[in-house]
Amino acid sequence: MRSSFRLAGLLVPAVFLTSIAATRVPVADWTAKLAGKDGRKVTGSATVKPTADGKGVDVQVTIDGDTPGATRPWHIHTGSCAKSGGVFGGGRAYSPIIVDAKGHGEAKATVAATPADTTTYYVNIHDSAAAMSIIVACGDLAK
Repeated sequence: MRSSFRLAGLLVPAVFLTSIAATRVPVADWTAKLAGKDGRKVTGSATVKPTADGKGVDVQVTIDGDTPGATRPWHIHTGSCAKSGGVFGGGRAYSPIIVDAKGHGEAKATVAATPADTTTYYVNIHDSAAAMSIIVACGDLAK
């Protein structure tokens, strides 16, 4: 009988610790308002939400007031519009925005990484694949 209680005493904490380890802390939603840079009239928004499995984020970006027919690379970066940083989650996750005849464009991406609560992030809309250093619009992400 004593060995049964000892075994139960060992199993209960083990099950409890396993359930804690398996529980993922949900990622918060992030949003950004995008504003044109260097006199450009581009505006837009970005939303970042956790994926269903909690292992990454789904990102949606919308812009208006841009040059019809433009193809705009975009990324989430660490840092802020005022203090740039590296691309979050790898550049290949982000398909470019194709701007329609009315100056509107949208793009979505699923990034296999989760943003850290202690890090700041922003969204950059780049001029083109050949001119990545020229920023068309930018917005700091906030929870």
